[in-house]
Amino acid sequence: MDNNNPTQNSEIKPKIAKVASTEKVADTAQTEDAAKTNNSEPDVPETKTENLFASVYINEKNNLGSIERTDVTQNVEITDSETESETEKLDKEQKINIIFIVLTVLTVLIFVASCAYLIYGMFKEDNTEVTDVDAEITVKTSLTSPINIEHVYSDSYPEGMQEKFRMLYDQSPNIAGWIRVPNTSIDMPVYQWTDNNYYIRTDNYNVYNRYGTPFLDAYANKKTLSKNTVLHGHNFLDGLIFSELHNYTEIDFLKENPVIEYSSLYENYKWKIIAVFYTNGDSASDNDYLFYYVATSMGNNSFMEFYDEIQQRSLFHTGVDVQPTDKILTMNTCTRFFDINGVRANGRLAVIARLVREGESETVDTSLIKANENVRYPQLYYNKFGGENPYKNASKWVARND
Repeated sequence: MDNNNPTQNSEIKPKIAKVASTEKVADTAQTEDAAKTNNSEPDVPETKTENLFASVYINEKNNLGSIERTDVTQNVEITDSETESETEKLDKEQKINIIFIVLTVLTVLIFVASCAYLIYGMFKEDNTEVTDVDAEITVKTSLTSPINIEHVYSDSYPEGMQEKFRMLYDQSPNIAGWIRVPNTSIDMPVYQWTDNNYYIRTDNYNVYNRYGTPFLDAYANKKTLSKNTVLHGHNFLDGLIFSELHNYTEIDFLKENPVIEYSSLYENYKWKIIAVFYTNGDSASDNDYLFYYVATSMGNNSFMEFYDEIQQRSLFHTGVDVQPTDKILTMNTCTRFFDINGVRANGRLAVIARLVREGESETVDTSLIKANENVRYPQLYYNKFGGENPYKNASKWVARND
């Protein structure tokens, strides 16, 4: 941003005695006669002349009793009283200039400080821990400016891929599908890579980005659907990415939006919500137990046990039935629900839905949706709200292949 700096030497315009550029007395001879008669030279008034901008050439022709002036810019004839007046004006203008400069400097400093604060807020790293069964992964995110990527068309596409995904596939062959949650801003593409860390801080153009990109779990099958299709996305409390999943913690929102859409590259699917729950993101937050709800593969028996586990934890009972052969969709994001006095807790929010079966109606009987009066929370809940954890010594579910 360019600022116009005031000049320290202000232009001064004193009273100007208007003098013709070339002034001559018309009757020179008459003047000479008068001089001879008086036997003396004519008196030339003593004039104090000052030019403030450029040279003034003055040729006094005393013998003619005239003054010839050649002005370059401006001739100024001033008296002592006028000199004093203009000095006072100069002092006032200098004071005004000083005040103006001080105000300008203060304004610039405030602007620079504001910009620095905004930049700090944008680049401030958000630390979120994501814990796997075997290792804890510390995720750090940063923000970068968007760039323009030239559209490049692919020579070939995966067999059976839907036409509507072609442009996204051209941009990145890592495209996995599209997630849409009604009455939210969640209406966006989903990507997949072999490393779950990758899209946590990378956008769909493979550019480093604080918000990352919603992504399909690395262990999920993006073509035929896994037993549990798991989607991950950030929550920065700003309505972006998966932030609005928190709307499902309100029973009225759930009743109004009980069905969501997730389409793969090959098929369009709809899903009925069966559970919404808070949980922990590492084992230390729940007495050394991590409920691994993001397991993508499990046998039918283990799956039904898993269904019982999520029903214990769900804020609501939706009335949607689940069978051993069903497939589910899990949307996973972080939450501030367990934070204490601004101190971050490693909490998660999960919204789980069951795939609408072939030939089944997409409608949900929302009158069956009821609040769970005995929600199973992790230890984080009792750390914040107090009380004894009745599930402290409960059995610990682990995904199995049977």
